[in-house]
Amino acid sequence: MKTFAVNKISAGSVFKLIGIGLTFGFLPIFLLFGILGAAELGTLTWNMAPVIGLKAIFVAPLLGLFMALIFTGLLGSVAVFGLWIFSKFSPITIEYEELAEELDELEVEVVESDS
Repeated sequence: MKTFAVNKISAGSVFKLIGIGLTFGFLPIFLLFGILGAAELGTLTWNMAPVIGLKAIFVAPLLGLFMALIFTGLLGSVAVFGLWIFSKFSPITIEYEELAEELDELEVEVVESDS
């Protein structure tokens, strides 16, 4: 793993990371809820109305995306604010793995870590 330090991370990058993580985290969970709802082993709720049967399989991913969107807005805002405060005191160190096929295209200055 290589590391580099930055003074601040853009708000767009923070929202993108949180949004991708939450979307790909919520979708499998809500698909499971949809399958359980289709088998009538559980109930999804949409607009205060229970959703069961075959409809649950189609409603579940929409609920997952909606939840990911709401949480991305809330958690992303808090994370951007917290990282902004943290950047006033110390640089942010990021660890990453390089992609072999894109190494020639990128012109990034990498600061090696001592640890």
